[in-house]
Amino acid sequence: MDLDALRELAQRSMGKRRTHAEREPGFVYYHGQRVAEIALQLRKLIFPADDTMDEVILVGGWFHDVGKGIEPHWEYGALLAREMLKAHCTADELERIVEIVGSHTLRKQREYPPYVKLVQDADLLDHYGSMDIWFEFRWCAVSGKKAEEALEFYGAEYDENIARLCSLLNFPQSVEVFKEKAAYARAFAERFWREARGELILG
Repeated sequence: MDLDALRELAQRSMGKRRTHAEREPGFVYYHGQRVAEIALQLRKLIFPADDTMDEVILVGGWFHDVGKGIEPHWEYGALLAREMLKAHCTADELERIVEIVGSHTLRKQREYPPYVKLVQDADLLDHYGSMDIWFEFRWCAVSGKKAEEALEFYGAEYDENIARLCSLLNFPQSVEVFKEKAAYARAFAERFWREARGELILG
């Protein structure tokens, strides 16, 4: 595959698109770039000797949310990806990429091949840690909410959601990364709450 041409296609089709009012223009493009990189890093960590699907993983990550804004976006995305990518891939590559796009949200619903599972996990991981904080504070900003209201997101329901999402990850290594990201976001929220009340953090 010509990865430069495919990256350019991803940028042209998603680089300025706004899929939700609370998300910045081009979010799906930049999210896709991050997901692809995370998925490749997971592959190297979990399957270090098998790089045969790296290009499929990369392109699947780039285009996994191409249908975002048209629900169910994974189904429409699979249709869009098939049409957009058919001139750029072999038949086998196209089928695997379409499988990634069409299955990326359907975690644990059947047994998937590793290249699908890696992108599923990478997609979930990208929504947490620093990005988690960015999403929540941006949502509060565009919704006209006070900074302190962002902290409501990190209450008891947050911990319940983290536990639920951990159960949807495919690999123990992904769970480890996810828990570190969640702990980082939780620690940030706790410090923010203290400083929002005027507390100095000394030493």
